[in-house]
Amino acid sequence: MAAQQIDARIDELRPEADRHVVGQHVISQVLLKRFATPFGSNGLKLVPFNLDHPDRLHKMAGPRECGKVKYFARFASASLEQVWGKLETRIPDAARAVERGDVFQHEHHVQTLKDLIALHLVRSLNYRNVHERTFAKVYTEYRTALLTDKSDLLRLAVLQRSGLHLSGPQGLAAAADEILSPHLENFENGADFRARIEVTFDRAKEMISSAGLEILVPAAGEFFLGDTPALAIRQSGARTAFNVAIGDSTAIVLPFGPKHLLVGRTPRNGMSIATEATVGFLNRLQIEAAEQRVYLRPRSGQEAIVRGYLKQGSRSARR
Repeated sequence: MAAQQIDARIDELRPEADRHVVGQHVISQVLLKRFATPFGSNGLKLVPFNLDHPDRLHKMAGPRECGKVKYFARFASASLEQVWGKLETRIPDAARAVERGDVFQHEHHVQTLKDLIALHLVRSLNYRNVHERTFAKVYTEYRTALLTDKSDLLRLAVLQRSGLHLSGPQGLAAAADEILSPHLENFENGADFRARIEVTFDRAKEMISSAGLEILVPAAGEFFLGDTPALAIRQSGARTAFNVAIGDSTAIVLPFGPKHLLVGRTPRNGMSIATEATVGFLNRLQIEAAEQRVYLRPRSGQEAIVRGYLKQGSRSARR
């Protein structure tokens, strides 16, 4: 999206900049509930397993307490929550269709599940990290260009605007910083992220909508959920890369409960059986991609599986 359009969207959002939701879910509660178990009057519970401290006692928690980031979006987050909410209200009906096995007879439910994949790709710590790295790279490159290849243009712009002749590197650097300061401010206060995440969500929905959706059902075992659950993956021979760009992906996976996993950008629609080995592979991807936690069904026996994988050292070696 052109920088001018981003700036225009930021100006539209500015009157509501301070309307915040503190504690924003990056994983939909409706999705977390599908991995939870009822415990009588205590309600639904799941196990947030801390991958950095695997040998600790992992206390159960309710879906409301899990998958949250205090300030995921720091600018006009209340209206962003409304954007997500319009989709999340459609999930329960689609989930019931999955459970019945007739979801592919209802195109609107299929579309809802595709949109849910897009939501979790974009509303993720991974996306925010990518945004921060990208801004830092572009900002540094452009500032460097203003001080080198485009320095004559910068001097001319300052002369035309103020009548001042820039002399020396300090004056040039000050002029470059002044020109870039509105963009830096919009990055630091979260406005740039807030405007871009909306646009990226729409693009992700469009790209995922144009392809098929497969739903995997495990032949044995069950799926679990990482704190960065939607993964755009690219498979090439025996190698699998995750968190690739949507356009470069061969599939996008999202666990949708212990007994279902959504696969976007597939050649066809339909239900498929996942072998026990495939279930294990997809769960390991959730561990590898997670920032800190995976969410397990209580008393499922999966804590031992996660600890066993961590003892192999694969995750620590990646980090």
